[in-house]
Amino acid sequence: MITPNYLEKGDKIAIVAPAKFIPQGKYHPIIKYIDDKGYKVVRGKSTYLEHGPFAGSDEERRDDLQNALDDKEIKAVFCLRGGYGTIRIIEGIDFSKFIQNPKWLVGFSDITILHSKLTNLGIESIHGQMPVNFAEQESMSGVAKLFETLEGQTLEYAIKPNPNNVAGNASAEIVGGNFAILCSLIGTPYDINTAGKILFIEEVGEYLYRFDRMMFQLKLSGKLDNLAGLIIGGLSNMEDNEPKFPLSEFEIVKNHIKDLKYPVCFGFPAGHVSDNFPLIMGRNVIIQVNELQTKISFKK
Repeated sequence: MITPNYLEKGDKIAIVAPAKFIPQGKYHPIIKYIDDKGYKVVRGKSTYLEHGPFAGSDEERRDDLQNALDDKEIKAVFCLRGGYGTIRIIEGIDFSKFIQNPKWLVGFSDITILHSKLTNLGIESIHGQMPVNFAEQESMSGVAKLFETLEGQTLEYAIKPNPNNVAGNASAEIVGGNFAILCSLIGTPYDINTAGKILFIEEVGEYLYRFDRMMFQLKLSGKLDNLAGLIIGGLSNMEDNEPKFPLSEFEIVKNHIKDLKYPVCFGFPAGHVSDNFPLIMGRNVIIQVNELQTKISFKK
């Protein structure tokens, strides 16, 4: 995998909006936070636009992302927010210049589509907090960790054990992201190979029966069979209906992996959670799960 250059103070960071928009009044704290970190913010044209729920038309959002990916002066691209919309523009993006001059791309949720594309291109990216959450002052410890990661500091985590964990050790490349997006990409050119990898998934606001159906999709497509390990991030605000589904979200996962033999970490603080900590997608990691803690170390 290719590692983009780490950031240095004074570098330019682009903010683009490949999916939904946010009100203009929310940009001031975003820009101030990045400025205070010692970086120069370059707002893409899409961050000034609205088109229904989207930050401009598909063409406008695509062109804006393309410009940020191609601009040699931009050292990192922050995707403004998720929601829905990135899949509408992915086909028209030309990554040829980006491959020659890779830079960090940051985001999560709907941005999983771009992480998957970069994974397939062999370029690392960062699953992490987005500017919309800077404005809302959410997950600021996760944001601080994000900038430390962008600046090249070693990324390691030690978290409390979860009773659902499956003990074991593994060393492999980490891939994944939002569960619904990953499932929607199966059978497309943006689908990821999970064999021999550590898979990370997170989800928000899904009905339990749909979550179970997505687990079946992952299982029946063979993507759970040959994993090196599995990391379950936030499964936040999961919903139910009447009569209630007989399994919880954790029980659903356990039911689908009960006969498989690899370490599993439940409850890693990434995704739609109060502290959304960064993960370097495509990077080799060591995962150690035991009764005392889960340790995840990203190799340099």
